[in-house]
This record gives sequence, C-alpha cells and structure tokens, in this order.
Amino acid sequence: MKKTLPFLLLIAFLAGCAGFELPDLTQFLATPTPTVLADTPTPQPTVTLIPTVDFFAVPTATPVTFTPGGEPFTTPQLPPTQTLVPLPTFSEEFINDMSKITFFEQNVGFRGVLFSAPTLYWGDGACTTRSIKMTVFVEDPARTDRVYMFLRLRDKQNTLNVSEWSAGAEMIKLEDGTFNYNIEPRHLRRYFYYKNAWIEYQFVSVNEKNEILGRTQLYDRILSLVKCGL
Repeated sequence: MKKTLPFLLLIAFLAGCAGFELPDLTQFLATPTPTVLADTPTPQPTVTLIPTVDFFAVPTATPVTFTPGGEPFTTPQLPPTQTLVPLPTFSEEFINDMSKITFFEQNVGFRGVLFSAPTLYWGDGACTTRSIKMTVFVEDPARTDRVYMFLRLRDKQNTLNVSEWSAGAEMIKLEDGTFNYNIEPRHLRRYFYYKNAWIEYQFVSVNEKNEILGRTQLYDRILSLVKCGL
C-alpha cells in the first residue's frame, strides 16, 4: 500500500498539468474476490470391525437329555456271585455226574472218623510214621456196602498248589461195621513234589446198588505229609 500511494500522486499531478484524462485505474486497486472452492466432504475410510476371539474361553458341552419311552430305566441288580467247591473225581463205577454237587459242611451217614497219627513221612531217613490208619464209623452198617476215601495234597507254603484227587480208594469193611484203610505216600498223587503239605480227605458211603448213602465234610489242616529229614 505504501508503494502504491506515490504512484497515484504522480499520475494526478501529470493529469492536472496536461489536461490528460485519468484512466480508471481503480480496477487495479480492487482486491480480487477469492474463488471459494466447494466444500466437498472428505470421504471417511471404511472400517471393518474384527470380532473379538477369546482364546482362553473353555467350551461348554451341551447337555443331552434322554427321555426313555414307557417305564423309567433302572439299573438291573446282579445276584451275588457264589463260589461253589466241586466234589473230587469219584469212580464212575458208582457215580455218574457229580460235578455240580458241592462239599457238605456236616457229616451225613457217618458217626465219626479216627486216625492213628497226624503226620505221614516220605523219603530216606529215620522217620518212623510211614502209614496212617484211618477208621470210619457209619450210621447204618447194615445198609452200607462200601466206603470210598478220596485224598489230595495242598502245599502249606503255597496253598494254591493243590494236587489232583485220587480216584477213590475202597476201604476194608470189618465185622463190627467199621471201615479201615492205611494211607501210604504211594496212595497220594505226585507226593514227591510236596515236602510239607496238608492231606485233605473225604469219605463217601454207598449201598449194594451203588447208591450214595452219605458223605463227610472235607477234612483239611488235620493230617500232614512231610519229607523226612527237613
């Protein structure tokens, strides 16, 4: 503005002196109107939201509901397991199928059993008891025709080590109605495998038709078989 004022004064002076017509110079002095640009809104960027994932979340199982049709379901009750002790192998001469019969806990048809010694020895040595005399008394001597004795061994250290039953030894009948038998090591199956064992035994009585009249309980832990010198 300071530079324009002297210039205008000079023009006015010259115009007054020479009668010169002053041109319209105001157009040069007008301040140009600035061009107003249209206000175009700036487009905003599109923001895509990423769903938040909880990597520590524990999935919850959906419970399954089972509705049985008809009566409600109940767990069946199983009967208690019963362990039966089978009879020894009897001679097929007078007994057919006795596999499902168990040992009697009481004596039936017998009055008593006697033995001469509690220990039977085998092997070399000075041990004197080499046989045990067994005597049984029956309740009905007139009807009793024969009595059979069954024997087996059970190791005292390992009670699961049990020998097989003998086939059944027929006892000797006396005039007084008693029955006798002498047990020797050779009457016991595989006796040489047992150095210290129990002799388990049982008696069965029959009539003339080989029908069973009575039987005793299983006797165990009464008689012993021991190797001489132990």
